[in-house]
Amino acid sequence: MTKISILGCGWLGLPLAKVLVKNGFSVKGSTTTQDKIDVLKQSGIEPFLFALNPENIQGNAISFLEHSEVLIINIPPKLR
Repeated sequence: MTKISILGCGWLGLPLAKVLVKNGFSVKGSTTTQDKIDVLKQSGIEPFLFALNPENIQGNAISFLEHSEVLIINIPPKLR
């Protein structure tokens, strides 16, 4: 089974993750808000509380990326 990590399960990443899970992929998904953790779990996505900031990374990047064969990055346009 292909293992995929999606950095950013927002308006684009969450629907993509749901389709991938439905098609048999193992998906890890990140969110920057605690409230969304349960939404990811209920969708069959392994959730990670994770944020990239200019000065640091918040969250466990190693666990998020571990064993993943594909990384999909969704960065909102407003966060340039």
